[in-house]
Amino acid sequence: MKRLAVTAVIGVILMCIVVVVVVVILFSNRKEEEIPVQHQKPPDAAVTIDGKLRYQTIDNFGASDAWSMDPLGKEWTEENKNKVADLLFSRTEGIGLSAWRFNIGAGSEETDQAIIPDPWRRTEAFKLTEEGPYDWSRQAGQQWFLRAAKERGVESLIAFVNSPPVWMTRNGHAQPDPEVGSSNLKEGSEAAFASFLIEVLEHFKQEGLEFDYISPVNEPTWDWNHAQQEASRYNNDDLKRVILELHAQLRTSGLEAQISAPDGVEITSLLDDEHYQEFTGSGVYSSGANSLGLGKYREYIKDLLGDPVLKEAVGHKIASHSYWSDYSHSGDDRLVKLRRLLDSNLKQYDPQAKYWVTEYCIMGDYGPGRDLGMEPALQVARTIHFDLTEADAAAWQWWTAVSKVDYKDGLLYTDYTQPGDEQNILTSKILWSLGNYSKFVRPGAVRIALSGLSQDAGSELLGSAYIHEEEQSMTAVLVNDSLEEKRVQLTLSGLRLKASALRSYVTNAQLDLARGGDLAVDVAADGTADGEQVFQALIPAKSVVTLVAGGPELEEEAGQPGEVAGTQVTGTQAAQDIPAAADYAGYLFSYFTGEGTGDGEQVYFALSEGNDPLHWQELNGGKPVLISPLGNKGVRDPFIIRSPQGGQFYLIATDLKINGNWDWGAAQTRGSRSIIVWESDNLVDWSEPWEAKVSPEEAGNTWAPEVIYNQESGEYIVFWASRMYADSAHTGDAYQTIMYSKTRDFRAFTEPQVYMDYRHSIIDTTMAAYNGKIYRFTKDEREQGPESPFGKMVFQESLDSVFAPEVKLLSGSVGGLKGVEGPTLFKSNTEKKWYLFVDEFGGRGYIPLETEDLDSGQWTLSTDYELPASPRHGTVIPVTRREYDALNAKFRQ
Repeated sequence: MKRLAVTAVIGVILMCIVVVVVVVILFSNRKEEEIPVQHQKPPDAAVTIDGKLRYQTIDNFGASDAWSMDPLGKEWTEENKNKVADLLFSRTEGIGLSAWRFNIGAGSEETDQAIIPDPWRRTEAFKLTEEGPYDWSRQAGQQWFLRAAKERGVESLIAFVNSPPVWMTRNGHAQPDPEVGSSNLKEGSEAAFASFLIEVLEHFKQEGLEFDYISPVNEPTWDWNHAQQEASRYNNDDLKRVILELHAQLRTSGLEAQISAPDGVEITSLLDDEHYQEFTGSGVYSSGANSLGLGKYREYIKDLLGDPVLKEAVGHKIASHSYWSDYSHSGDDRLVKLRRLLDSNLKQYDPQAKYWVTEYCIMGDYGPGRDLGMEPALQVARTIHFDLTEADAAAWQWWTAVSKVDYKDGLLYTDYTQPGDEQNILTSKILWSLGNYSKFVRPGAVRIALSGLSQDAGSELLGSAYIHEEEQSMTAVLVNDSLEEKRVQLTLSGLRLKASALRSYVTNAQLDLARGGDLAVDVAADGTADGEQVFQALIPAKSVVTLVAGGPELEEEAGQPGEVAGTQVTGTQAAQDIPAAADYAGYLFSYFTGEGTGDGEQVYFALSEGNDPLHWQELNGGKPVLISPLGNKGVRDPFIIRSPQGGQFYLIATDLKINGNWDWGAAQTRGSRSIIVWESDNLVDWSEPWEAKVSPEEAGNTWAPEVIYNQESGEYIVFWASRMYADSAHTGDAYQTIMYSKTRDFRAFTEPQVYMDYRHSIIDTTMAAYNGKIYRFTKDEREQGPESPFGKMVFQESLDSVFAPEVKLLSGSVGGLKGVEGPTLFKSNTEKKWYLFVDEFGGRGYIPLETEDLDSGQWTLSTDYELPASPRHGTVIPVTRREYDALNAKFRQ
């Protein structure tokens, strides 16, 4: 029995061992299965850039000096002129144009003041009469910018003429009238006209300003009668005589300049009649002077490239303007179909023919109205893209570099019109979007194949690529015209260069040609063909992004906004350290903890656990990070904003301390009219605070100040809640309204104005710009009742801009929550998701809500969250890895 018992015991032990082993194995396998696997989200587009397939060579990107540069060059300060020149020509401080068009004037300044009333559309002339001498002091302002362009490395100088000198015209004016006939150039004056142009070119060559091209006519297609600017028409026979005479004199002069012609007004005027009919379905091009019965003003490709002598005279190149070609309508596809017909028409006469776009700005119904924002910039970027990829344009040149009018015709704008006016400079997004091309796609670059994206006119994501053998660089320009960011996988092939990283440069509503994060080679993409490299890029919504491999590192990526010797430079010119979305490694939460403790009304910090916005660690041992010794010696509602240049932060807060006196009545009737401000360049080291008085004398308080940046004006808009009384004695009834003021430095503020007055108390407004809209959240301060069903709740609105008159209510009660205030809104660093933290006072305290669609107004309570202890109204901002680590190192205990 004992032996059997022992055997049984041994068996049981062995069985237990087996069971344990099996359990361990199973448990081990189960644990392995439970380890989360990070799955890469599939890209929205898989793009291949192939350096072996090559197209046209790029000659230049440029703009013209007509007509603003003369008054600016004569009347502005040297510092202000240099600022304009840097923005246009410098590759380190601006957009690095590689071509500059200099207008040789006809003399309308002396003869045509009555028929050209705007002095900015008249020009001087170097020779005023047939017998008179040349006066090279004329057009001095234009000459200043011509030299500035040359000094800053602009490679192609182009002279162009709108009208012959007035003493060579039939009517003695620099624009035609119905009686002058087919052209305003006097009959038989072609030789004199060519000699005049040769004299001008030779003079500037002696001055060290040699022109590479001369364009003797401008938009010969148009009739130009009473045009209020210098101009002349030329039928095709007139045009040929001018070109052939100029070509003959150039050959004997020793000048290297080539002729650029015909500078037709639009693409349709260039086409052979059969190609025009293929595009329109019938007829021939009949716009402009074609209706005058004075000859032919069309078919420029046939008449110039179809004649061997004229083909040589124009250098096997057709130069034209790209007006009215920036749209695609049903049956009128100008972006793709028209440009493909143009390219086919050119190659019909010469497979190596060049096409130059020598003038463009937005015209048509969308032209009127100055707009410095992204929508017109995206239209321009799309036009550039299709000119380069469908028409194989070798050059692309904007119309006027600086505009003072209310039209979409400038890269830079000014409100200056005469001496004594403020010499202000307004940068446009069109400027910076052009810079996404001009700064990086340099003369000599060759367009190479980029596949994987639709080339349809309606495509929202467009791309083109270029290789520059001398600079040993590859450049890709991507245009995302959609409302969603796009994840793009880029495969580089056949480039004969190895890119350790791709540098990125972003232009969107917030950034101006900003240096974004570098893209590293995707090590997970092993197994590609020999020589291929794979990168992952995130292209922001409504943006133009340039990716660069190799080439020179540009030390300064763009200028900084600020005051420059009497010039107010606005816009959001970018610094090198602006973080891209991929750079963010977490979030910083600034808040106060309430009036229940002596130090609760100060600034506290918490740091998220990585990019998880729902779990937080308090910094500085749960003690205040910033303490205000000013004003009421307490601060509430801290708000942090990162400057548009990326490397500067401002923290503003309510000047209020309730602990110790508990007098809420006094806080709203005799409260502080100031906010408290701190400044930092790293979120760790903060300046001493200062008081900034922003509210008027009629205000009983200044609560919950926040900021939004206006990229169009280059100003911060500060807004807050004030109980506004009828007078400075604060008598009578009053209620809380939202006020605002503007500033550039948080020290000097504009006079406060009412922003939101809903005829009842509202407080705690917060807002954010996203996809061309403003999303605004505000607390309804009324008690809940039949007339105020959303009292003590937060409501959500949307607007087209901060000051748009029309407001759309998206939700009267965000999340359906009662008794909430202090909303703070922020976007996820890693997901297409937004978070709204609200303070459920008297309940759970701060709680997080989330949505994937800001326009829906639908918010749900987040699950599994752990916020800091007792946070009250504050701000959440994204932080980079460097900032995250610095905050951890300084404040984590």
